[in-house]
Amino acid sequence: MADLKERLLPPKPQSAINIRDASYRPSASGRQPFQGMDLSGLKKRGQGLRSWIRVDTSGNSQIIEVDKFTMMRRCDLPARDLRLLDPLFVYPSTILGREKAIVVNLEQIRCIITADEVLLLNSLDSYVLQYVVELQRRLTSGVGEVWQSEGPELNRRRSSRGFDNVYGSTSPDYLPFEFRALEVALEAACTFLDSQVCE
Repeated sequence: MADLKERLLPPKPQSAINIRDASYRPSASGRQPFQGMDLSGLKKRGQGLRSWIRVDTSGNSQIIEVDKFTMMRRCDLPARDLRLLDPLFVYPSTILGREKAIVVNLEQIRCIITADEVLLLNSLDSYVLQYVVELQRRLTSGVGEVWQSEGPELNRRRSSRGFDNVYGSTSPDYLPFEFRALEVALEAACTFLDSQVCE
């Protein structure tokens, strides 16, 4: 029986041989813990780098690669909040206000908004790219205007209701950076939903 067991089990790799092997005490079953397992090549969960688009308060953008734990420390967020941004999972639209950041999951726009920057998961989705372009435009011009990708029909409906007349400018200059970024995200989500309704 022992001969059959030795033939079926793979040989112990050299990378798993350790000086401490001799110090393991056998358990109640007489076996040593983790015997024959090579743990050195295993990948830890959540350690992969993700590509993010970073837009700062002056409208400059860059692509950065950051792992999950660095992002958690940078934005002071728990892991469950970053899980909302994962494109592999489907969560309902959510806006979470945390002490140092706002976590936004609105349809296609999934981002983290802080006082100094907006961090979006890098995506080739047209709404994500439009969000970045519109946010940059508003930050550099300083004057808020209605989302540019809206069709003439939607603008006509808005003007017939007096939307702009009642509420004035949609993004006043005195609003903090976080609220201007959140406003553009909400407009992008509304535009996405409106285009789906029209289809």
